[in-house]
Amino acid sequence: MSEDALVFLPVNRWDELKNLFKSDWPRSVSGYTVLEIQERILQLGLDYGFRVYCPYGELSNGMVAMNIKKTLNEIVIQSPSDDTKKLEEALSSTKLIDWQQSLHVPFAPKHIMEFVRRIISEKNLKIDELTLTETFMLDKSKSLFEDVRLPQGLSFKLLSLEYVDLVDSTWPHRYPGSSWYFELLTRANLGYGLFKEGELIGWVYIKEMGALGHLYTLGKHRRKGYGELILKLISNILLKQGRYVVAFCVKGNTAAYKLYKKLGFERTDEIAWCTMSHNNSTNEI
Repeated sequence: MSEDALVFLPVNRWDELKNLFKSDWPRSVSGYTVLEIQERILQLGLDYGFRVYCPYGELSNGMVAMNIKKTLNEIVIQSPSDDTKKLEEALSSTKLIDWQQSLHVPFAPKHIMEFVRRIISEKNLKIDELTLTETFMLDKSKSLFEDVRLPQGLSFKLLSLEYVDLVDSTWPHRYPGSSWYFELLTRANLGYGLFKEGELIGWVYIKEMGALGHLYTLGKHRRKGYGELILKLISNILLKQGRYVVAFCVKGNTAAYKLYKKLGFERTDEIAWCTMSHNNSTNEI
């Protein structure tokens, strides 16, 4: 039996891959941060099955990572090179991916989506949803936000598991089992909440791919500047840790765009989030 074209990469070699992603900065920032945050999750003993593979065992060919989040089958595809021929070949021939099930490819740069579309056609798949987002980033060397002051009665701290159901219930992209996802992030100390007199009024998470996400303020507390305050607070935490601050903004979301620009985030690349499934009809994609 021949070996699969996608070769497992052990955690002790992730630093080599991170260095390759650094050489393709800032396009490959998500490839770097997903490995960085997954290392942190593993160090906490929260191995949920995230696995990294490289085409033909060669790191320069890029990365395919299996990120199964309960019922959401996510395939992270990243490459530090414009030459994605080997990566495309490996994805086309691999037996590790069940192309009959619904699949999600997150934060895919343009050079990745170009061949993902070819694979979609080859495997007789259809695109169920395609979302374009813009990437915003603060370099880890940036100075801390100094104008951050918590008014009396407000506190900002790690979230506990008691808030998972509330967070999940407000998420517009929730799916069967998504509460497990927020429980994982919370257990990994990746969720922070803004509290007013002890009551949770807003929150933000560092997602398992290393970017900020799920920034949310409860309805009656909106339009009071809490969103900007939360963003500054979480950015300061990451900057103190010597980490990059990365966030995604859905294309056309002018309010979020203006906020990131106001706070000095640099807009880098446009990326795609693609959900696909098997095409049972004969219609073209």
